[in-house]
Amino acid sequence: MPTLAGTKLDKYDVLEEVGHGGMAVVYRGRDCVLKREVAVKVLHPHLADREESRRRLEREAIAVATLRHENILEIFDYSGPAATESYIVTEFIHGPTLRQWLDEEYIPRPIVAALIVHRLALALVQAHRGGIVHRDIKPENVMIRRDDGCLKLMDFGIAQILDNQKLTMTGQLIGSPAYMAPELINGRPLDARTDLFSLGILLYQLATGELPFIGRNPHEVLNRIADGSYAAPSAVNRLCDSDLEAIIAKALANNPDERFQSAEALAAGLEAYLREVAIEPSTKEIGTYFRDPEAYRRDADARVTTALMERAEEATREGLHARAIKLLGRVLDVDADNKAARAMLTRLRVRQRRMRQVLVGGATLGLVGLIGAGAVLLPDGSVVDEMPVMSIAIADEVPRPAGPLVERAPTQAPAGAATLGRTAPPSDQPPDSEPGGDEDRPSKAGGTRPATPERTAVKTECMLTFQGLPVSTAKNGIQVRIGSTSETTTSLTMPISFDGAEAQVRIVDKDWQAAVTVRREACLRGPIPVQVSPKPARLVFVDLPPKTVVACTKGCPDGKYSEWLMADNYPSIPFDGEGTEREIRLTFKANGYEQLERSFTLLPGRNEIRAPMLPRQ
Repeated sequence: MPTLAGTKLDKYDVLEEVGHGGMAVVYRGRDCVLKREVAVKVLHPHLADREESRRRLEREAIAVATLRHENILEIFDYSGPAATESYIVTEFIHGPTLRQWLDEEYIPRPIVAALIVHRLALALVQAHRGGIVHRDIKPENVMIRRDDGCLKLMDFGIAQILDNQKLTMTGQLIGSPAYMAPELINGRPLDARTDLFSLGILLYQLATGELPFIGRNPHEVLNRIADGSYAAPSAVNRLCDSDLEAIIAKALANNPDERFQSAEALAAGLEAYLREVAIEPSTKEIGTYFRDPEAYRRDADARVTTALMERAEEATREGLHARAIKLLGRVLDVDADNKAARAMLTRLRVRQRRMRQVLVGGATLGLVGLIGAGAVLLPDGSVVDEMPVMSIAIADEVPRPAGPLVERAPTQAPAGAATLGRTAPPSDQPPDSEPGGDEDRPSKAGGTRPATPERTAVKTECMLTFQGLPVSTAKNGIQVRIGSTSETTTSLTMPISFDGAEAQVRIVDKDWQAAVTVRREACLRGPIPVQVSPKPARLVFVDLPPKTVVACTKGCPDGKYSEWLMADNYPSIPFDGEGTEREIRLTFKANGYEQLERSFTLLPGRNEIRAPMLPRQ
């Protein structure tokens, strides 16, 4: 198309072309009346004749002109619907787009990612208050002002005004596939939370250097977004910690009801994350980064490690050693040569190893340990853990086959089992079989029922995401049993395949546990969350006098633990919340011995407890 550079549009001198997109060409211009530099966005000629394109440009001008925010590109003027050339005039920004910055200069840093997305979230607070959903948030639509690093969200051209739903282009997919929310793809209603999903994608990309949803073509990308399948950020960039992962996961929730419910909430989450590591979420902070990214990274890394060390020391003083180890791991991810962190980590690890020493005892003691762990000795001599099996519920919107659906009667779950959806059938029978096998047997109407013909097993592909498992633990390798086969994973995500419609998945580890029945229907919807929890602490008492009784005076759950209980049959102690250590204080009492009180740090699984009691004088 012929350029407009060197011409005049009304009161604007068009000086040079500075960018173009699928909808318009952007020129640097000059306002001849107010004597200021401006950007002139001119609709392509082949679109200017289309009513819908003109209406989109008009919507952008009217909607954004009402917004006033430092992080939203300001609109000065609009040509009007009847003009020969359809254009809008905005402030001119000297600097690159965020897309150009990502391609040419950016080195992924979670802190910088949080700073950038925090500013954009604040811009959306203003837009959403005005009833405007942007619908096309992507790096190309963010400008970086070179002199002070101020971010400008622009191009509201396909924005949806919430109180004027009729302006939506029904039946058309508008926007950039890689940054689309699921509801933009499947045609469900849109609201402010649609923009928050796109911000979540941008946060993931800035934190890791990669997009969460990738594919060989747009169709594959859209399918992955609809499935909600993406790699954990920490698996892509080790600097991504669990706190930022949690923010990203909430922003990228497939169901809008499970996301942040407002831009204010997302901004508040990012503010808290930044302030935890002594980074102030301000325009000055982000301006400092864009002026000299390399110097900023060095300074920010130093501030972050100092803040994390202080929190690790505080956690150690409070006896929260698992939390301290996690914080020290983050320090070493940023600064691998931090001697203070390595020294503190070594001390904590030594203490952990001492607590994990295994007593090599006789068969009787081993049996006691198994019983204390909640295991069952089967008649054939094998041992299985008594663990509740969770069944993944299938949401109502999952397509169902036509015709009547016959529900199987649920089987009896173990006492205390947590069950979601329908209970899985016994693992030793096919889902639709009756006791007695597939041989001919009487039917309910009399006579015999023919044997079920042999069917070819269908392979089911599925992605698991392990929740509640520390990244450092996963990296050391966790054994996962899928049906009768075992595999090892070193990541928080794991692709699996199995024959048939469902399989039981179990974590096989001395310290961690999980069990879930995975069904094909759920796999088709996206990644299956597997909630991993620490095994209860089993107390194995060593060298105590006969008939010693024990009472927990501090750190144990309320109830029976505060009573005097026989040491030989002391109950396992569960872990509450997210912690994987529990500080307790026990009192020991036995006939003919001095009463003794001592503190212990419990870890998941077996814990050897030594308490040297002295004979009474």
